Formats: sequence, C-alpha cells, structure tokens
Amino acid sequence: MAVELRPLGVACNISCHYCYQNPQREAGNVPHSYDLERMKKAVEREGGPFTLFGGEALLIPIKDLEELFRWGQEKYGHTSLQTNGVLIDDERLALFKKYNVYVGVSIDGPDELNDLRWQINQERTRRSTERTIANIIRLCREHRPPGLIVTLHRINASAERLPRLHEWIRELDAHGIRSVRLHLLESETESIREKYGLTDEENVQALLGFAELQKELKNIRFDVLDEMERGLMGRDGATSCVWHACDPYSTMAVRGVEGNGQSSNCGRTNKDGIDFIKADKPGFERYTALYNTPQEEGGCKGCRFFLMCKGQCPGTAIDGDWRNRSELCEVWTQLFIHAEKQLIASGQVPLSIDPRRPRLERQMVALWKRGKNSSIQQLLKLQQPSLDDLPDCESMEKEASSLERFFRFAFVGESQRAVWAPRLTAIRSALARIEVLAVAKKMANAVIVHLEPAEVFQFHQYAAEHGLHCRLLNEGRRERWARLIVGSQEVVAAGERWTSNATESRLPQLPIMPICCRQANEERLRAGIIDPVWHAAASVGSDEEAVDQVDVKGRNALNPFLRPLGANLLGYQPCSFACEESRSVESAKLALGREAGLHEEMDWLEEMLQWPVEWKSLHGIAEVKTGILRYQYHTDYSSKALKIRYHGSSLASDAAQGLSFAYRRPRR
Repeated sequence: MAVELRPLGVACNISCHYCYQNPQREAGNVPHSYDLERMKKAVEREGGPFTLFGGEALLIPIKDLEELFRWGQEKYGHTSLQTNGVLIDDERLALFKKYNVYVGVSIDGPDELNDLRWQINQERTRRSTERTIANIIRLCREHRPPGLIVTLHRINASAERLPRLHEWIRELDAHGIRSVRLHLLESETESIREKYGLTDEENVQALLGFAELQKELKNIRFDVLDEMERGLMGRDGATSCVWHACDPYSTMAVRGVEGNGQSSNCGRTNKDGIDFIKADKPGFERYTALYNTPQEEGGCKGCRFFLMCKGQCPGTAIDGDWRNRSELCEVWTQLFIHAEKQLIASGQVPLSIDPRRPRLERQMVALWKRGKNSSIQQLLKLQQPSLDDLPDCESMEKEASSLERFFRFAFVGESQRAVWAPRLTAIRSALARIEVLAVAKKMANAVIVHLEPAEVFQFHQYAAEHGLHCRLLNEGRRERWARLIVGSQEVVAAGERWTSNATESRLPQLPIMPICCRQANEERLRAGIIDPVWHAAASVGSDEEAVDQVDVKGRNALNPFLRPLGANLLGYQPCSFACEESRSVESAKLALGREAGLHEEMDWLEEMLQWPVEWKSLHGIAEVKTGILRYQYHTDYSSKALKIRYHGSSLASDAAQGLSFAYRRPRR
C-alpha cells in the first residue's frame, strides 16, 4: 500500500490531454499552499513510507523538497517520487542521491510520441520531452534507473507508431531500465477518447507486441501480462491494485495525503473533481453486484475470469460509473484468453478452467459481504478450519446471489466533516426526542426511533419523563443504530412480536403517517420494493417522457434523501415528493422541536433539507451526492442507471466545488 503525498494536489507544469486528474482542475480544486507539519503528521498516521506525487511534485520549492526528503529518509529510510521529469536538474538530482530517493518518470515515448503530454506549444513540448529523456539517462548513469509509466494511445502505439516505441524501449533497456508499467488511455473527456484512444483490438495487439518484445530484452519487465498470468495461477499476492477489489470510497491500495494533511483516495476514481476523504469503513458492494449482474447490463456474471479480474479498476468503469465493470473489459478478456492458452500449452491448469473456481468465487463473495478482502493466493492458503465460519456450498450460492444491507459515506473534506458530523449526531438525537413528544401529544400511538447505541439509556429516561415506554427492537444484532419502539406500555409490549426488520408501515395505528403514504408503502411492500425513493420521485417528475431521469423542483418539495443519514423529519417514506399531508406532518414536527428548545438542531436540519441532491441507482446500489458528503446504500436492482436530481433551494455555505449537479459550480 502506498502513501501518496500531494503537497500541491494536481498542480502541474504540463497539460496532458488525457490526464485523469483533469476533473479536479476543471472544478478549480487546485491548491496553492501546503503545511509541512500537517503533512508529516498525516503520513505518520497512515504509516508511511510515502511517495511524493502530483500533478508535478517537483513544483514545490527546493527548500521544502529537501525537508521532505530528509524527513522521509530519517523516518523510513527512503522516499519515492513520481514526476514527468522535466524539472529534474543538478540541484534536485543531488537531493535524490543524498536522501535515497526512488524516482518514477511518466513519459509516453520520444519526440512526437510524447506530444499528448503537452506544454504550451509543440516546440516547448518537444524540448520538454528531450529534457525528460536526458534526465532518465542521467538517472541511470548517476543515481539509479527510474521506473517508467507509459500510457498507450494513438499517438505512440498505433500500428505505424509502435515500432518506433519498441526501438526506444530497447534503447532504455540498454541503459539499465528495469520496470515499465503500461497504462491504457483513460480520460473523462469523450472527444479525447475518440480522438486518441486505441480500439480494443489495437490495445490487445499493442500489449501482445510488448509481450513479444520482452523476450529479447535483458532488463525491462512489463507488468500487465505478467500479472494477468500470475492471477490465473493464483499467485496474485503482489500484483497491482487493478486486479484486486478496490473500493472507490476508500481505495485501500492508495492512501492519499493532501497538502493540508487531509486524507484522500486514488485520483482515478475521482470523477466529480473533488478529493473526498476516505469513507468511514471499506466496502466491496461493487464486486458482489458485478458477480450477480449480467454482462449485457454492465456486470461480470458468468465470466470465467471474474475471480482474477474482478471487473478491473473502478476508475475505468463503463460510463464513468464505478458500479459497472471496466470499459476495457474486451481488452482484458482477450489477454486473459491469450495467457490461458499459453499456460495450458505449457501443461499448467489456470484457475479459469479449474473445477475449484466456482467455490473460490463464492468464498470471495462471502468475504466481501463481511467487509473483508483477500487475494486469491491468501484464499488458496486457507485451510478448512479457517473457513468454518463460511456457509456450505448451497448456502453460499444463495448468499452470493444477493446484496447485504449496507450504508457507507464520505465527506467532501475534513473541514466539512468537522462541522457537519457533530451536527448530524445532534440532529438525530433531536429527532428522536421529537418523536417522543409526538407520541406524548397523541399525534401517534407509537414510533420507531434510531439512536446511537450510547444514547439508549439516556433516551429511556427521556421517554419515561413523558410517561412512555421503550423497547429495543434489534437487541443482540450488529447494526449501525439502535432501533427502539416508543409508546404506551401496551403498544410497546406488543412490539415483542416485531423483528428488527419491522418497518413503520407495518406497525398498527400510526396516525402520524397519512393514509395515502401508508397505502403507498403497503403497496410497495407487497410488490417487494425495498426502497421507494425512485417511485416517489417519478410520481412528480418534471419530465413525463424521461424514463431514467427525474427532476424534482419546487421550493416546498419534500426531501427524503437524507433518511439513510438519520436526518429525516417525517420518520417514514412519503408517497410522493409533493404529498401535502406529509408537508403538514413535517411542519408540525418542526414546531414541536422549536417548542422543545431545539432551535439550533432544527435550523441545521432545515438547511440540509434545502440542499440540492443527486440520487443515482444501478445494480442494487444507490449513491447520493450532496455538497457536503456522498453516501451509498442498498436499493432495488436496476439494469440501467436511474437518476433523480432534487433541485432544492440553496447549497450549504461550505459546499464543495465540483462537476456534478449537487456541487457548487466552479468559476470559469
């Protein structure tokens, strides 16, 4: 696992046309300062060692560069650096040697082959390319050979350009270069992809061409095909992150540290131009969903290479949606087939045709559903006693075919988390007390509240002060919140027959829920719908012709999107976003809160309910974006993406700038 230290974020001295970091630049999220001490503390928190990263890391002043190198050597024995190589000079090279710095260089080839790594004009670009190549050779001669990253595209890897690239690789091999990591072009701009991206067949031929070239090289190894072959043989313990289940909310293989000390993820999953901090916990819902989703709908179901590939990098997913498999699926499939044939011809049995594969897949899915990850190599080493907690084959097949209930979130930044995390806790606590007041005032016979487990005892006392009783519905179960039913002694006693899966619409005689909403929820339950948000929005959508996107507008529109966060005034799902009776319930509860002296909490809640929200569902996973945080939870399966844009009335004052609907639009 690497700690990527990014003092100046994505700031760079060149402008690569295809750079995956361009969304952050377009969103205007490029920092101009950093704090050395905060960065050091963050690296220590992550466990180090670190790689200086960008953008272009060598843009920071030489004095600070030396301090980071010095500290890295003192603390961890070495430091790494990823650079485009243009800014390497005598002074910086001396620092590399003095402080034991490992250098990686990103370059796509000599002369015109490197033209997509643009710098102002063609003449300047070519001069920069010459300088980078000279610095690579100098590093080989005076320090140690750098590792290279080469992105393949139409400018350097088309059929007519590939021989020139191969010849350059041979020259580098003679200079002692050992490692070249090959990337396929990734860009968030469709025009760039169409103009410079290779076709699937061209990508396959280019990579196979490098496999042939490797046979004649003395030093250089290309990682891609080697790693795919190792995956097929179950020896994937040290392969790249793209072959392991990468959670885009926590990217375990990359732990980013920004210039202000904030934690962040791998930038390849960043499509909104925002460096989200890591989620509260890792999760692998993408991979359980891909395992069960048909290939024609963007999943991997039935693919014999799924165990090794896992849908590949979420940063390259179809339509830029991490819930889909990689858009380069056909490339990887053809390369796996090639490697598979080679292994079979040599008398080996790859896992793709191994009779153990289905069980290994189910075991992997079972681990993912428990929030754990594993390499195939680790899975193969497990002895039967270590697998005793896993179900039998029949149970595992049934379990693997569904998604567990889940909820995970990530704030847009540390400053927003510092403000809104305690506010959310206070709002949830206030809403629970409002529910008690609603029952005490005979607005309802009983309610279900959700609390932090630590608040349960105090809440019991609060209910007792109002002559009410409580009973815990999910005692002994590991759930995010404690669920309690509150009401008279008789009603609560009847709650013993309700399980922790009870929903508000199943409880008898709750007058606080309008009849229209009760009927709508009962109909959805009978239809097997677990998340009625899409149906409620579709009933008031602004565009009746739209079948996959709904815009909800209007100052008085109800906002149920914060319900998974526990910030839900109604306590139930309204039948529609325009339900007048539910608006009356909302107003009554707000009044109760203010009468109880909860003015600050009600102000925060009302502000949140006015935020614009983007809700998007695909493959049983709903993702909700606001200007302050994003979150995902389990929902009904959909074979195509369904989107709701709730326009709200005002952004949070500290909302992040980003490229999606829910964020503050960047100033151009």
